[in-house]
Amino acid sequence: MRRRRVTARFYLFLILIGIGLYFVIRELAPLGSSEAIVTMAATSYAQSLDAVIVRDETVTSYEGSGQVAYVAAEGAEVAKGQEIADVYSAGYSEKESKQLETVRQNIRAYHRSILDNIVDAELERLEANVQQKALELKTLIREKTRGSLINLEKQLQSAMGARQSYLSQNRREDPKLNSLYEEETKRENAIASWRTAENADASGIVSFYLDGSEQFLTPDNLEAITIEDIRSILAGRTPDTGESRLKQNIFRIVNPEKWYVVLLSGDTSWNPVTGQVFTVQFEGFEGSAFSGKVVRMLKASGQVMAQLEMESDIGPLINKRYGRAMIGINLTGLSVPVKAITMVNGQPGVTVSDVPGGTFVPVEVLSSDSQNAIIQPLVEGTLSIGWRVILP
Repeated sequence: MRRRRVTARFYLFLILIGIGLYFVIRELAPLGSSEAIVTMAATSYAQSLDAVIVRDETVTSYEGSGQVAYVAAEGAEVAKGQEIADVYSAGYSEKESKQLETVRQNIRAYHRSILDNIVDAELERLEANVQQKALELKTLIREKTRGSLINLEKQLQSAMGARQSYLSQNRREDPKLNSLYEEETKRENAIASWRTAENADASGIVSFYLDGSEQFLTPDNLEAITIEDIRSILAGRTPDTGESRLKQNIFRIVNPEKWYVVLLSGDTSWNPVTGQVFTVQFEGFEGSAFSGKVVRMLKASGQVMAQLEMESDIGPLINKRYGRAMIGINLTGLSVPVKAITMVNGQPGVTVSDVPGGTFVPVEVLSSDSQNAIIQPLVEGTLSIGWRVILP
C-alpha cells in the first residue's frame, strides 16, 4: 500500500490550529494564573494592648485661686443645674464659717434660755431630731453601725437648717436676741460675697478626680488624635491645650453611656476593620468586660491605633485613664488565599472567575495571616462559598 506524502500545507494547517487554541486558552485562563475556591472560615483571638479611655464629659473650672467645698458626693448621679460645689475666693477664711457657727450656737442657747417657761413642742421636736442625727453620725464614725456617712451628714445639716429656720421665724422682741440675729446676717452676707455656687452643666455622673487630659481627650477631638498623642498619654505626659494656667478644673460631669477606648499595638500585622466588635477587659478590672466597635484605624510609625466606641455603661472605669487591656474577637466570614486579594484604586478585592478575565469584587479583610484571609464582600451577594477566584 502506497503511503500518502505529507505536504507543507498539512504542517501549516496544524500550526494554525495550534495558534487558535493558544488564544482561546489564553482568553479563558490567563497565562500564569490559577484559581482557588472560596470557603467558610471562623477564627478567634485575644491579645493584650495599651489602651487609653476617652470620655464624653463636661468640665467645670474657675479662674484664679481659692477654696472649693464639694456639695455633691463623688460618683453621684446629678441633674443639670444641680449645685455641685462652692468656690470661695482668696479673701475667704474658714474662720468665717466657724465664727458664723458660734453666733448660731449663741442664738440657740439664748433662745432656749428665754423659752424656759414657754412650752414650744415644735422647737423641741426639731431639737430632738438634730440630737438624734448627731448621735447616729457619731455612732457611724465609731464604726458601731453601717451606713452612708455622706447621706447622714446631709440629714444632720438638713435638721439643723430646719431648726435654725424655725428659730428665725419665731424670734421674740429682745434687744440681745435681735443683736445676735443681726450679727448672723452680717456674717452670712460676708461669706456669700466670697462664695460662688458651681452647678452641673449637664446630667450625668459627677467626679472630682481630674488628670489634666480632659480638654484634649474628647469625642470631638478623636479624628485629630495621633499615635504620638497616645504615646504621650501612656507615658504620663499631659497634653498642652493652650489653656490659661490660672484656670482650675474642679469637677466633671460624665455621660456614662458614651465613651471610647483607643488601642495601640506594635504589631503592624494587626488589621482592625471599621465596624468590627471587640471585647475589652482592663487589667485590675477583671470582673468587668465591655464591648465596642471600631470607628477609626490608623497605621503609622510602626504602630497600629484603633479607636473603639463602647456600647455599655462605663461603670468602674469612670476614673480610669489608661492601662493594659485584654481584647478579644470572634470572626466568621469567607476564606481565600492571601494572594487572591488585589488592590484596585486603593480598594482591596478578589477577582471572581465567572467571565473571561474575571470580575473584581470589593471586599473587607477581617483577618489575615501569611496564608489565608477572612473576608466579606462590601455588597451582599457578590461573593459566596464555592465560587472560584483568580490567583494572580
